[in-house]
Amino acid sequence: MRAAIAAVAAVAISGCGAANAVKEAVDPVAKAADVTGKVQGYKVSADMTVSTPAGQVTATISGDMDRANRTGQMTARESVAGQTMTIAERFSGLSFYMDTSGLPGADQLTHGKRWLKMDMARTLGSMGLGSLSTTGSDPSQFVDYLRATGANTQRLGSDTIRGVAATHYHAVVDLNKYVNLVPQADRAAARQGISTLKTALGTHTMAMDVWIDGHKLVRRLKFGLPECVNSQKLNLNMTMDLYDYGPQPATQVPSDSDAYDITPLLSAAMKNIKTGCGTSS
Repeated sequence: MRAAIAAVAAVAISGCGAANAVKEAVDPVAKAADVTGKVQGYKVSADMTVSTPAGQVTATISGDMDRANRTGQMTARESVAGQTMTIAERFSGLSFYMDTSGLPGADQLTHGKRWLKMDMARTLGSMGLGSLSTTGSDPSQFVDYLRATGANTQRLGSDTIRGVAATHYHAVVDLNKYVNLVPQADRAAARQGISTLKTALGTHTMAMDVWIDGHKLVRRLKFGLPECVNSQKLNLNMTMDLYDYGPQPATQVPSDSDAYDITPLLSAAMKNIKTGCGTSS
């Protein structure tokens, strides 16, 4: 259970031949991010590794996302310190739920309730990250950052992703540019969140590899983020596939009577977390 919470938090903070510079007037990666962000839903599968001074957490996440209603359901298989666990997860907006059935001792924490509930806006807001669009529990929200790519995008070749032909690009996200892409009313709050993220990364850029199909939909996203939290270095590496675009099954969100809200405890703990090992620009 601790590994699952750590993995969620880490996500919040977080070819063939020679590369050729893309000469298109509109950056193809930024365009694909915009198109993908408007679809009704899709399935997602991701492999993630979080390396910390205390050890390594690996996770495989699979599920489906209803972007129209901002809901989703996932299964996370996580391995830490030689132990593997499988956890069902649900989310609705920025409310995240974790099934604790089968986890030893979990009933003592949840007072007998099956689900743990976390308000990601409040929890990560205590670190100055709650206003970011990528601080929910849906890992595919990293796609939104791709709207802030530009002149450094390179076309690397072509591949087939889950049976679909796709073009492979290498792109660099400019977090300073991203702030100006959010709605005006949210811009001040987003600027604060981006500032915290830049401090954790020690830079204002994030390099990502992206595979885009003929319909301008993101099919695969791969990246590594070196972060610094409490003066200790962490590394988040993720490869994520998006597929089966279209309507997805309805998500059954746990009722309040069956969910224990752990948000106050997590918020209090995260207030003591400091990001950064140096300066960002």
